Amino acid sequence: MTALSLRSRRSVPDLLRALSGALVLVVVCEVAVRIWAGSLTNTTATVFAGEFVVGVLTTVPFVAGVAYAGGWLERSAVEESRYERVWRWTIAGTAAFFLLNVALMAVLPVASALLAVGWLRWAVAVGAGVGVVVGVTEARAIQQATAAERSAVRAEHLEVQRDLLDYLNSLLRHEVLNASNVISGYAELLRDEHDPGTPGYEYSETIHRKSEEVTRVVQDVRVLLHATEERTDFERVDAAEVVREEAAKLSDLDRGVVVETDLPDAAYVHADALLPRVFGNVLANAVEHNDSDTPHVEIRGRVDDDSVTVEVADDGPGVPDDEVATLFERPSRRAADHGLGLYLVKRLLDHYCGDIELVETGPDGSTFRIVLPREPPVETTGSPFVDPTGDQRTDSAVAGDGR
Repeated sequence: MTALSLRSRRSVPDLLRALSGALVLVVVCEVAVRIWAGSLTNTTATVFAGEFVVGVLTTVPFVAGVAYAGGWLERSAVEESRYERVWRWTIAGTAAFFLLNVALMAVLPVASALLAVGWLRWAVAVGAGVGVVVGVTEARAIQQATAAERSAVRAEHLEVQRDLLDYLNSLLRHEVLNASNVISGYAELLRDEHDPGTPGYEYSETIHRKSEEVTRVVQDVRVLLHATEERTDFERVDAAEVVREEAAKLSDLDRGVVVETDLPDAAYVHADALLPRVFGNVLANAVEHNDSDTPHVEIRGRVDDDSVTVEVADDGPGVPDDEVATLFERPSRRAADHGLGLYLVKRLLDHYCGDIELVETGPDGSTFRIVLPREPPVETTGSPFVDPTGDQRTDSAVAGDGR
């Protein structure tokens, strides 16, 4: 694309406005000439002649349309590359109407030169107006077709990428998980052959722990891929029961953990089989980042008219100040020791139209709040709506050796 053609495209709105201005100037000149001619004959009939007035009145809409098109193009979504076609149609329409009316004037008698000028001015205005309408309509149609084609190509490209990701995910899960299981198995065999406290035992513990981390990352990637899909298999899930089940697993992470729960009997939400990952990750986070010998985790829940809220509080060291702002963002590629954790929780909650926030944090611990849309009560036959949430109840559970 040359600089000249680029400048010409950008000047099309100015050309349209200039054309409409020129037509207005022609009308003004016609009026001036007719006034002068009328003064010579001491009459105003020349200015207010019927054919002249009708010609001017029918010219105005087309002149106004051409001027409006110039401003509209600049404000519209039509690409500048389409402007030139609009101008070409304007010139083509003007030339076609001009030549057609010249041919008519050659056949039909014209009473005066003023009438001929008015006739040709009317032809130019109508031709330009029609050309602008055709040009704008064509430009918009071409752009819409191009946009639709681009969308189709983009959708096809995304589908190809999706298929590739599914394949890579399957390959990753199969090859990496199999290798990780083999490594973990040999690490256990190596650990059994050494006494606790010896270098061999410590090395085997490290190998086993790292293989488990690799397994967890691969599984988290699988969950993230599922979270990006449009799911249609959502159903009523008792979030309170899910929380209780995940809380019971905390003793596997630390046998000294103390868990206290204050949950409703039931709290139904619209979710799927991935919901346990939300609460499981948050609860595991409260234990794994707690350096106390007896970590304390408090879980509170409530059911409101349109939401279910669960708060998880711990007595850990709190979230470092430099991590608070990016706590739920995707980990950096360079942060090899930073798992998906809370980022995965955030993506899953977005999937459920829910949210998570860090309510407070400090040296005495942190509190996370999870909010999910509440699934309305079901209607049972022969009775009014039954609220499955029931009354609040307080459960206290102490896991492991910390009772």
